[in-house]
Amino acid sequence: MSYRIAIAGALADGRSHGPFDLIVDASAAGSRLSPLQARPLGHGAIWGTVPWPETELPRDQLRQRYHGASRMAGVLPIGRLPADDTPRAAVFWSMPRAELDSWPQRDLGAWKAEAVALWPQMAPFLDGIRDNAAMTQARYAHGTLRRPFAPGLVHIGDAAHRASPQLGQGANMALLDALALGLTLRGPLEDAPADYAAMRRWHVLIYQGMSAAFTPMYQSGSRSLPWLRDRLLAPSSTLPLLRNGLTRLVAGTMAPPLAGTRAP
Repeated sequence: MSYRIAIAGALADGRSHGPFDLIVDASAAGSRLSPLQARPLGHGAIWGTVPWPETELPRDQLRQRYHGASRMAGVLPIGRLPADDTPRAAVFWSMPRAELDSWPQRDLGAWKAEAVALWPQMAPFLDGIRDNAAMTQARYAHGTLRRPFAPGLVHIGDAAHRASPQLGQGANMALLDALALGLTLRGPLEDAPADYAAMRRWHVLIYQGMSAAFTPMYQSGSRSLPWLRDRLLAPSSTLPLLRNGLTRLVAGTMAPPLAGTRAP
């Protein structure tokens, strides 16, 4: 079957297009089409991209360091740009929302000193950060649309569901949404939005719930939860049963990603 599908996005020059049989809202957390009223989370982060320096840290692993749950420093390998062989890393630093709001005015040298005091191996990654504008502020929220579609409109990705990035599933969830929608569009158009929602419902709900449960252990003002994380969860994660469960969790396969559709 053939349908006229449009992916929602901003047209700065004011042009209009159409008509279309279906609009797909893939405009992320800043969507102007989504009715989602997500709950702001208490912590966010600053993120920056830097060349990978001379360091002993492996280029194929995410590494993080914590001070309780109130501070988190991280280095994430992100590969290379087209036509550029320089390996790159994303560096990030967690902080409460109130401090995140004042980040543009914060003393950059003082922040670097704080980050290096927590994790000395992060120092060479920070050398290329010259001003506060090099670090992008990320604010997180939690929420899910009960009905991620309306007549002629379907929401996918962060336009349909938002959570903290602790499980690393944001991009994966959006891609699974797109896959589910594509599969359901093989059938009648009038059935596709509801079939898409049914196909993704349980996977989204389970991962949203797990994200809500785990996030306070890594980003919060709690003192007890980080203690449980370090004294209970971390040692027990080496046990085969729990290790396998955690592997499936971060792989996105703890629940079937696609289910409950009538589409062929």
